[in-house]
Amino acid sequence: MKNLILILSILSVLFYSCETEEIQTDHTIEPKDTIKTAISDLKFKLLPTATNQFTFSVLNPKNKTLKLYLKKGNTDVANFLLTTENNNTDILSTEVKYDFSPNDVYRILIRETKETKDTVFLEEFILNEYKHKYSNQFNYEKLASINQRLDFDISPSRNVIFYLDYINNKPVLKRLSLTDKKLEVLNENFFSLLIRSKSDNQLITYSRNYNNRFLKADSCALLNYDVNTRATSFLDWGSADYGRFSRVVNNSIMVSNPVSTNSISLINLSDNSKKTYPADIRYLSEYSFNQIFLGGEIFNFSNFSFEDRLPFLNSNSSIAYFDEHSQYYITVEYFRETQSLSPVYTRMIVYKDNKIVYEQPFEKGRYFTFPSSINLADNKLIFYQSYDYDSTVRLDGYYLLDIKTKETTLLQNDSNNYVKFDFFNDNNKGSFISVRPYEIYKITMK
Repeated sequence: MKNLILILSILSVLFYSCETEEIQTDHTIEPKDTIKTAISDLKFKLLPTATNQFTFSVLNPKNKTLKLYLKKGNTDVANFLLTTENNNTDILSTEVKYDFSPNDVYRILIRETKETKDTVFLEEFILNEYKHKYSNQFNYEKLASINQRLDFDISPSRNVIFYLDYINNKPVLKRLSLTDKKLEVLNENFFSLLIRSKSDNQLITYSRNYNNRFLKADSCALLNYDVNTRATSFLDWGSADYGRFSRVVNNSIMVSNPVSTNSISLINLSDNSKKTYPADIRYLSEYSFNQIFLGGEIFNFSNFSFEDRLPFLNSNSSIAYFDEHSQYYITVEYFRETQSLSPVYTRMIVYKDNKIVYEQPFEKGRYFTFPSSINLADNKLIFYQSYDYDSTVRLDGYYLLDIKTKETTLLQNDSNNYVKFDFFNDNNKGSFISVRPYEIYKITMK
């Protein structure tokens, strides 16, 4: 009996050993082939946000899972997964934190990894020479938060900002004092989507309804509006559907008439007198606070006529700003490679006495924003420069141009999420106001 038990035990061990060997053999991991593909056209943005931090975002990732590897030499020092924000699948981004040395060069590798049964596919984009450059010469003080800005204006005194905040499907009229930072809600259901400031207490608005009837044929009624009493009075007629309306300059406003008339009118707000000019209303500038522009022409209040002061500008150039103190003209020129929606190439050119005193080379996907009120007598221009998503590192932010020395310096990294409207309140350039879609800032130089 004992011999039988021994034989059965031996057979059992042999069977188990064979079974175990078979299982191990079936699960042997075969090495997979690795196929690497280098790409050179990844569209990204890199924005330094601190001395030890930058955000990296990729445009149109096409359902890819991407990972960022930060390298120093050939050594990985950190890695970060790119994720979506607010369910926006068109952009993947990550925040990279690392104790950068400003003099060291880093490599940034963006990798997508996919596997099949036999193969690992690696798609890689590499930035071989990255130096972390964070400029922080501004202090930001938020003066107001905005739910969604519709329209805004600065009073001629530069003491008040009026703006329309879209809240609960209603335009809410607000007034921000720049002297004491007081914010007031003036009307919780405002009737107009246009506001132009005549003074700290008076606006120009428009309405498609007048005398209890709806105005047709691209017409609107321009109205004076007292923010304290909410009383309105008729000012003139204007274009509703295609309208352009300048800011109030020299106590006058230039308004576009119904598009069929091909004309604009200057209204003197002192006596409501009007002078009409033939014009293409599309070229009437709405965001100049010191002059009235019509394309490349500037309105001269001395003789009440438009003047082509830079007749040599081509059709792809425009005057962005003219400074009466220094007589500098800031212009922007652009071109596209084709007539379609191909990338735009731009450059800034500064003129004085009909001569070029500064010019840049063209650069693809670059955009400018210039302060709406500034004195350039010191030859110093602070401007905002931003870029499209591209395959190289280009830094959005505020720059200082010394027109005399031709030197440009990055002052402050600042993202280009939204359009900014900046203006200086005085000539020392110690601070300026930045009106943005979701907030208003006072920005002060350190």
